[in-house]
Amino acid sequence: MNILSIVTVRKGSKGLKNKCTRKIKDKSVFEYTIEYSLALNRELKGKVFTVVSSDSDEIKNYCIKNDILFIKRSPQLACDFTQIEEVIYDAYCKVGHYFDYISLLYGNVPTRYKQEFLRAYNFLINNKDYQAVLSVQNVEKYNPSWMFPLNEEILPIKRYEGYRRQDLKQFMIHDGHTILFRTKHFLEFMQKKGLTQKKGLYDTFGGKIKPMLNERVIIEIDTEKDIELAKAFISYKYKK
Repeated sequence: MNILSIVTVRKGSKGLKNKCTRKIKDKSVFEYTIEYSLALNRELKGKVFTVVSSDSDEIKNYCIKNDILFIKRSPQLACDFTQIEEVIYDAYCKVGHYFDYISLLYGNVPTRYKQEFLRAYNFLINNKDYQAVLSVQNVEKYNPSWMFPLNEEILPIKRYEGYRRQDLKQFMIHDGHTILFRTKHFLEFMQKKGLTQKKGLYDTFGGKIKPMLNERVIIEIDTEKDIELAKAFISYKYKK
C-alpha cells in the first residue's frame, strides 16, 4: 500500500450540530466519505489504506463493525482551534507504517468522485516536481468583486468592477474534495519546521501544489442549506 487515506470526522460542530452524523438517504454524511475511501482501494487494487480519525463513539462503533482502523482523537485534537495538520500527523504516526502519499478526506463531504482522485494521483505519479494536488473550482458568481463586508443595516459602497461575470478577474477556491500530497514533504515540515513556521495556507502539504480544476457538484456540509442541497442531489443521482 502506498497511500494513507485519512478520514477526519470531528464530533462537535458549532455551525451545524452533528453535521457529520446527519442522515441523507438513510446513511450518515460521514459514511459517504468512508465508503468512497474504501472504493479507492478497490480501484487501485490494494494501494489505499483507510483510517478514520474521530472523537465520536458512534463513528468508532461504525468502524469496529466494518473492520476499519479507528484512531481515537484526543480532546486537544478535537477543538475548534485544532489545525488539521495536527490531526493528520497524529493519525499517521499512530498507524506506524510508511506511505508514499497521504490523502485527506473531510467527513462532511458526501458527494465524491473516484475520477477526481485518480486524476490527482496520476498527476503526482507523472510530475515528480510537485508535492501535492488540491482540487479547486472557479468561484463563478461568488466572485469577490461582487461581495460586500457583512452589514445588515446598509449596503456598503463598493467600487464598480464589472457587470458581467466573464469580465471580472477570475478566482478559484478549494472545494473540499481532494487533498493528496507526498508524505516526505509533510513529515519534514512537521518535524523540522512545525506549524509555528507555517506561512501559506497549504504549505505544509507542498512547496509546489497543483490546483486541479473541476466542475463537479461538490457539497461540503456546514449549514442546514447544505443538507437540503445534498439530499436533493444524492436523491437525483441515485435515480439516474
